[in-house]
Amino acid sequence: MIVALPTVSPSPAPTTPLPPEEIIIPAIGLDAPVVPLGWMAEEVGGAYQSRWEPLPQGAAGWHRDSGCPGAGTNIVLSGHHNIEGQVFRDLIGLEVGDRISIRAGQATYDYEVAEKLLLPEKDMPEGQRVQNASWMWPTREERLTLITCWPYESNTHRLVVWARPVAGASGVYAQAN
Repeated sequence: MIVALPTVSPSPAPTTPLPPEEIIIPAIGLDAPVVPLGWMAEEVGGAYQSRWEPLPQGAAGWHRDSGCPGAGTNIVLSGHHNIEGQVFRDLIGLEVGDRISIRAGQATYDYEVAEKLLLPEKDMPEGQRVQNASWMWPTREERLTLITCWPYESNTHRLVVWARPVAGASGVYAQAN
């Protein structure tokens, strides 16, 4: 008697979330590249200070220590609003419910603006600036956080826009292009 053994189908390989490569916001006519952004050490007056790496003109920066789309935590992008291509110049015009798409590899992740905040920054005590920076910290749920300075002439505030994933018909918000 010959007994047929069941065939085992291999499970699909788990996909590793990829960093964002492009941001698209139709409500403000934005379609821009996204590049990795981190910290660098700079010598000033014989002492080292840390500062953000420079962004290429017209690009948004993905904070390397934040999440990737699909990883279930905070994805943080920042960009200039009044210099170097002004990629986030019109971010102030976003409204709750506006859509933001992030492309990473062959997938597109859609988000919906949940809140827009103007946070005082210039001449604020350190505690206030730390609280403002908390919008860049990891979260337990997927979210997209966009950060720039405001207003155009003086940069006295931080503009923070955060968005939540938009579920598609299948309940998944990443679709292959």
